[in-house]
Amino acid sequence: MCTPVVMMAGRRRSSGGKLPVCRMTSSSTPNGTKGTTYYEDDFFMFLSCGARNGLPKSRVRVDFSKEKYGRKVEPSTEPNIARSWEDHKRNNPRLFNGSKFRMQSVDMLEKDGEGNNLVTFRIGLTDYRDFMGTNMSRDAGYLMQKGRQSCGDPHAYLSQPVGVGSMIITSDDQVVMMRRSSWVSEGPGQLDRPGGHAEPKEVAKRCGSDEFTNDAVLDELFESVICEIRDEINIPESFLSEPRLLGVNGNHKSGGRPSVEFIVRCSLTAEEVQARYQAGGQPEADESTGLVMFQLQDMLKMDFLKPAVWRDLTPVARANVVMIRQGF
Repeated sequence: MCTPVVMMAGRRRSSGGKLPVCRMTSSSTPNGTKGTTYYEDDFFMFLSCGARNGLPKSRVRVDFSKEKYGRKVEPSTEPNIARSWEDHKRNNPRLFNGSKFRMQSVDMLEKDGEGNNLVTFRIGLTDYRDFMGTNMSRDAGYLMQKGRQSCGDPHAYLSQPVGVGSMIITSDDQVVMMRRSSWVSEGPGQLDRPGGHAEPKEVAKRCGSDEFTNDAVLDELFESVICEIRDEINIPESFLSEPRLLGVNGNHKSGGRPSVEFIVRCSLTAEEVQARYQAGGQPEADESTGLVMFQLQDMLKMDFLKPAVWRDLTPVARANVVMIRQGF
């Protein structure tokens, strides 16, 4: 039996059959709760916390289970996954497989002793091979339809690896964006916020085995985004605040892959960040070709002020901006 996804909003169509852009809607989620969902033609929100500065880790929970929250198998398309992976590797030899966390669902329904909402992630395991063979494959649409019909969850048969990303705001209120390299598999050449994946291998080191604790997975969700900023931008951790959760978006261009988004304050100015980036030496320097800075207030209105620049942002970067704006 498949468990329905929580806080999921699919594409909505106007009476003319076209996908609307930049709209807010009140929608019913599968468990009957109401939520406000912002969506564009290529991203949607699984969950937006609606807090200007995000939620601290103390208000986030993880329920981890490899057995309960893994990808469901759809037998007719399984042979395609191996073939797809081999094809991708031939086209891009830099690709490599690795274990990733899988998001089954996320919600904000519980409350703590003080009446504050608590966010709960239900997390399993997947890998990059399955991601390329499901979310990024030509079977993605069929798998989503099958999941919706069989499980009440369009993502039940998809890999759904958990991405992480962060809006970095400098001490002089500028937002740091990267121009992605042409070789990357998602969003080549576009502007993006620093991001990557939470890594099971890091939790295995922390736990000393593959028996993960909920708290260890939660720690990795928050710590991984700091590691991505360090490794992509070259900003040491000592200059970065504790990440705070903005929400979770889904990217239609990758089968609804979820990305957990944070806000991180940096004690450096934009000029100092640029200098550190230009100095080089960061492990993931080849994933970008340069930094672009925007004033925070301009960034929050970018879709209206500079629509061409707005569309140059990756879907997850635009979703990140929307999450911050909802808290203002």
